[in-house]
Amino acid sequence: MGQLVYGTGDARVRLDDRTLAHVKTIALMKLRRNESFALTIRQDSTTDGRTTLWLHPAIALQFSFDSDEVGEMDRALLEGFMHEANTGEVVIHATTGDDATAEAK
Repeated sequence: MGQLVYGTGDARVRLDDRTLAHVKTIALMKLRRNESFALTIRQDSTTDGRTTLWLHPAIALQFSFDSDEVGEMDRALLEGFMHEANTGEVVIHATTGDDATAEAK
Protein backbone atom coordinates (compact mmCIF):
# COMPACT_ATOMS: atom_id res chain seq x y z
CA MET A 1 0.00 0.00 0.00
CA GLY A 2 1.45 3.29 -1.14
CA GLN A 3 0.41 6.78 -0.18
CA LEU A 4 -0.53 9.94 -2.02
CA VAL A 5 0.34 13.04 0.03
CA TYR A 6 -1.28 16.27 -1.07
CA GLY A 7 -0.52 19.83 -0.03
CA THR A 8 1.06 20.34 3.37
CA GLY A 9 0.65 16.66 4.25
CA ASP A 10 -2.77 16.90 5.89
CA ALA A 11 -4.34 15.02 2.98
CA ARG A 12 -2.96 11.48 2.84
CA VAL A 13 -4.60 8.74 0.84
CA ARG A 14 -3.46 5.10 1.04
CA LEU A 15 -3.72 3.16 -2.21
CA ASP A 16 -2.23 -0.05 -3.47
CA ASP A 17 0.99 0.54 -5.41
CA ARG A 18 -0.54 -0.48 -8.75
CA THR A 19 -3.40 2.02 -8.50
CA LEU A 20 -1.07 4.70 -7.18
CA ALA A 21 1.29 4.20 -10.15
CA HIS A 22 -1.58 4.73 -12.60
CA VAL A 23 -2.80 7.84 -10.73
CA LYS A 24 0.78 9.17 -10.69
CA THR A 25 1.14 8.74 -14.44
CA ILE A 26 -2.08 10.61 -15.21
CA ALA A 27 -1.44 13.32 -12.63
CA LEU A 28 2.05 14.02 -13.97
CA MET A 29 0.80 14.15 -17.56
CA LYS A 30 -1.95 16.63 -16.67
CA LEU A 31 0.01 18.78 -14.24
CA ARG A 32 3.04 19.22 -16.49
CA ARG A 33 0.61 20.77 -19.01
CA ASN A 34 -0.65 23.06 -16.24
CA GLU A 35 -4.06 21.34 -16.28
CA SER A 36 -5.96 20.86 -13.03
CA PHE A 37 -8.51 18.14 -12.29
CA ALA A 38 -10.37 16.51 -9.40
CA LEU A 39 -9.33 13.13 -8.01
CA THR A 40 -12.06 11.36 -6.06
CA ILE A 41 -11.26 8.29 -3.98
CA ARG A 42 -14.30 6.25 -3.01
CA GLN A 43 -13.87 4.02 -0.02
CA ASP A 44 -14.55 0.29 -0.12
CA SER A 45 -17.83 -1.35 0.78
CA THR A 46 -16.89 -1.58 4.49
CA THR A 47 -16.28 2.17 4.80
CA ASP A 48 -18.64 4.95 3.80
CA GLY A 49 -17.52 8.13 2.18
CA ARG A 50 -15.18 9.53 -0.37
CA THR A 51 -12.36 12.05 -0.56
CA THR A 52 -11.96 14.54 -3.40
CA LEU A 53 -8.70 16.39 -4.02
CA TRP A 54 -8.32 19.24 -6.50
CA LEU A 55 -5.00 18.53 -8.19
CA HIS A 56 -3.32 21.76 -9.26
CA PRO A 57 0.27 22.37 -10.44
CA ALA A 58 0.91 24.91 -7.65
CA ILE A 59 0.08 22.46 -4.83
CA ALA A 60 2.67 19.96 -3.61
CA LEU A 61 1.98 16.34 -4.53
CA GLN A 62 3.96 13.32 -3.39
CA PHE A 63 3.66 9.66 -4.34
CA SER A 64 5.17 7.24 -1.83
CA PHE A 65 5.34 3.57 -2.82
CA ASP A 66 5.89 0.66 -0.44
CA SER A 67 7.67 -1.35 -3.12
CA ASP A 68 10.67 -0.58 -5.32
CA GLU A 69 9.11 -2.78 -7.99
CA VAL A 70 7.67 -0.97 -10.98
CA GLY A 71 4.79 -2.99 -12.37
CA GLU A 72 3.46 -3.01 -15.88
CA MET A 73 0.94 -0.30 -16.70
CA ASP A 74 -2.56 -1.17 -17.88
CA ARG A 75 -3.06 0.86 -21.07
CA ALA A 76 -6.87 0.63 -20.97
CA LEU A 77 -6.91 1.84 -17.37
CA LEU A 78 -4.59 4.75 -18.21
CA GLU A 79 -6.76 5.72 -21.18
CA GLY A 80 -9.87 5.58 -19.00
CA PHE A 81 -8.25 7.72 -16.31
CA MET A 82 -7.04 10.24 -18.90
CA HIS A 83 -10.52 10.47 -20.40
CA GLU A 84 -11.93 11.13 -16.92
CA ALA A 85 -9.22 13.69 -16.15
CA ASN A 86 -9.99 15.49 -19.42
CA THR A 87 -13.64 15.74 -18.38
CA GLY A 88 -12.64 17.11 -14.96
CA GLU A 89 -12.70 14.23 -12.46
CA VAL A 90 -10.96 10.89 -12.02
CA VAL A 91 -12.75 8.49 -9.68
CA ILE A 92 -10.95 5.54 -8.12
CA HIS A 93 -12.18 2.91 -5.70
CA ALA A 94 -9.93 2.11 -2.76
CA THR A 95 -10.12 -0.78 -0.34
CA THR A 96 -8.66 -1.16 3.12
CA GLY A 97 -6.68 -4.25 2.07
CA ASP A 98 -3.92 -4.83 -0.45
CA ASP A 99 -6.34 -5.38 -3.32
CA ALA A 100 -7.55 -1.85 -4.05
CA THR A 101 -9.27 -1.62 -7.38
CA ALA A 102 -8.88 1.04 -9.99
CA GLU A 103 -11.64 1.36 -12.50
CA ALA A 104 -12.20 4.09 -15.00
CA LYS A 105 -15.86 5.16 -15.17
